[in-house]
Amino acid sequence: MATNGIPEILIISQGSAFMINSIENNLKKEGLYINRCEPTVRDVDEHISGMDMVILFAGDYITGAGAVLSYISSKCAEECIYLCVVGYPNEIQVIEKAVDLSNITAEFLRPFDMKEFCSKTKSIANGETVKTDSITQNHIAGDNKRHNILLCDDDMMFLKMVQEWLKDSYNVTIVKTGLMAVPFALNNQPDLILLDFEMPVMNGPKVLEALRGDKKTAQIPVVFLTGHSDKDSVMEVMKLRPQGYLLKSTKKEDIIASVDRFFETGQWKNIQA
Repeated sequence: MATNGIPEILIISQGSAFMINSIENNLKKEGLYINRCEPTVRDVDEHISGMDMVILFAGDYITGAGAVLSYISSKCAEECIYLCVVGYPNEIQVIEKAVDLSNITAEFLRPFDMKEFCSKTKSIANGETVKTDSITQNHIAGDNKRHNILLCDDDMMFLKMVQEWLKDSYNVTIVKTGLMAVPFALNNQPDLILLDFEMPVMNGPKVLEALRGDKKTAQIPVVFLTGHSDKDSVMEVMKLRPQGYLLKSTKKEDIIASVDRFFETGQWKNIQA
């Protein structure tokens, strides 16, 4: 998890080749925290928890490595970790056959310019949209024809569940900390932010304050997510003047209907407990 607002990245590769060392050193120069591990289920399991991004560096090992590739993909999806794949076109094709493509955030094709690679990697780790011919991006860039929603919550299961509910109609980007939500909103201008009220380090109110304090994000609609339905808790949430609030216990069909109604009318209708 981001430390002092700085993303933590795990590089998964076999051995310690010159290219891997170069990537690590250059990313450190960008001010990022870097960890490394071997492409085995055991080693990945020991290192992946709490990471903000995984860089999967392809090599000869990927042939027949379906189990570990699938494990890396599922863990990144489970813990809302950006998964970036680095390799030659034929290597990336092997990886794409072994994992769920929707779990891959970006693909970097070799050969590439190291300085540009590190700059783009840092931007993605900070939740920014990156446009370049050498990268294919999935859940960050999305389909520009649809409304873009940023969902921020430290509850991984809730994040994935709501994303699954909304993904058929909207581009839903998920982040697990307020420290990730602010730069993403600044650089991507989502059409709606569903923001957890209670989070560690940087909670919902602090995120909203940061958003309202910058002219680029001041007008982005924010709806607080809260697990408390009592009157005092709801009043506390609404004091901060968001567009509204959404109880986490709200049924799937009601959440979808609320989001649909917001984009149709421009107004958020709170659902009472």
